[in-house]
Amino acid sequence: MIIAEPYEPASRQERATEQEIRRETGSYLQGAGGSLREQASALAAYFGRGGGLHREAWWNGAIQSPILAKSGTSLRLGLDDLYRRTLEHSNQVKVLAGIPLIRETAIAEAEAEFDPEAYAESRYDRSNEPSGSSIERNEPGDLLRNRGWTFEGGLRKKTRTGAEISLGQQLSQESSNAQFFIPKEQGRARATLSVMQPLLKGAGKTYNRSPIQLAKLETDSGYSEFIGELENHLMEVNRLYWQLYLARGVLLEKRRLVEETEETVSEIESRSDLDSIASQRSRARSALASRKADLVRSELEIKNAESRLRTLVNDPAFVADKVAEIIPADLPISTMETPTFEKSVAEALSLRPEIRIAENAFRAADLRELVAANEKRPALDFVGEVGTSNLRAAGDWTGAFNDQYNGGEPTWGVGLIASMPLGRKAEKARHLRAQLEARQARDQLRATLDEVLLDVQIAHREVVTAWPDARAKWEAAMAADQELSVLRDRRDVETAESGASVYLENLLDAQQRRAFAREDFLTALATYNAALTNLERAKGTLLQQENVSARRVEDDQHLPLIKLVKDEAALQAKAVYESYE
Repeated sequence: MIIAEPYEPASRQERATEQEIRRETGSYLQGAGGSLREQASALAAYFGRGGGLHREAWWNGAIQSPILAKSGTSLRLGLDDLYRRTLEHSNQVKVLAGIPLIRETAIAEAEAEFDPEAYAESRYDRSNEPSGSSIERNEPGDLLRNRGWTFEGGLRKKTRTGAEISLGQQLSQESSNAQFFIPKEQGRARATLSVMQPLLKGAGKTYNRSPIQLAKLETDSGYSEFIGELENHLMEVNRLYWQLYLARGVLLEKRRLVEETEETVSEIESRSDLDSIASQRSRARSALASRKADLVRSELEIKNAESRLRTLVNDPAFVADKVAEIIPADLPISTMETPTFEKSVAEALSLRPEIRIAENAFRAADLRELVAANEKRPALDFVGEVGTSNLRAAGDWTGAFNDQYNGGEPTWGVGLIASMPLGRKAEKARHLRAQLEARQARDQLRATLDEVLLDVQIAHREVVTAWPDARAKWEAAMAADQELSVLRDRRDVETAESGASVYLENLLDAQQRRAFAREDFLTALATYNAALTNLERAKGTLLQQENVSARRVEDDQHLPLIKLVKDEAALQAKAVYESYE
């Protein structure tokens, strides 16, 4: 277990709240599943048919080769390896993993209210006071002299019913020159057992256990918050991974475009004495300069994507191994995935951390409302005390201590203490506030369910739309490539019909259209792959999908630590973790 003491309903009222939450989410799920249907539009379905995409060399081969590194090493990383490194080394993940552990300390703090407490107090007093009473002094003008040592110690404890129990022992040694103080030196001992049990306000296990239950709910919400933020972090890693893949593909296309443009411009320039005019040559040079500028910008996009990815992962091996270039080792998915919307909704409403947090807020608000209702009651406490005591001369407190259990007679007393503020305005205001907060928490649960449902809808629509978008843009890229190929094959015909310089201008335009079409396709393909992962995040199943497990361990200072690993790489992850710990 990650949480040492998870929340469990412990009272009739808490179990009733659990049933209400189940009814609320169950009815919402039934309504959402029965009234909502999601499927691809006819247009998207038309463009999405036809099976997987052909893995052409221009968008999967060269992308996985070093293209920027001048020095250092190139590191090929797949998504699984990247996730593992992130879980082991990311500073942000470590920050998130501390959330539930920090909140968990509040449970022990609340339980400490019921720990037994040992107490002790000892003091010595010596007084010399003038007295105007002849009973207190021996001779006129004498000072009243008292000497005394007292000790009190014992145990006290608060129970889960609200009762406060105290078992104490008093010992004292006194001497005085007062005439009425006989014998002049005395030793006393007194043992008492006292109980005060609230009968109305502050009574009951539910009321007194509420701080513990609230702390457990807060801890559970902290763990859910950690899971949600962890999924968001891994989603960002995934998005940047495909952004890096896209940036590398775009760079290669722009390099190819610049090379082809240079050849075409060189040919146009060489025909200055034949059929090319100054405006054509200027336009060609402008196109070349613009495409070179785009190439420089493409290199920057790769470097920025790599830097963001390194920051999210924080793997010290990047520095230790002098990694200069990260190369995506995984190819993007290029086949159609068909997620079921109804199943996605059911999983999201069962697993999304935000819903768990909202449910815990509902439970906590109901519990606070019960506490506030209890505090509206009048205070009525039962008190009882029983004890025994004894006295000895010559200050013999040890003998008095023995006598109190051997011959001493018990003394006892019982009673009731009652009080009630007239009007009880503060108590009523607190109860009203708790009721309003409970209603707000109920509404917040419904609002969270709406938000989760909307998130799943959007993520599902993105998946079913991104695939036909990618396929259509792939077909557009194939058509642009075919156009350029046909134009090259018809060079002699085109040159004869319109002249070589016009043909070369058309060639420049066709090269640009092909580059744009390929860039659009790569963008759509990266978007599709990120959308598949985002749907898992929207369902709350990303960690399960990636086989990520959380384990509670201790660091070298014996502090609790949440360690995250991918199960299929657990041994390797453990070795890497320990080598950099």
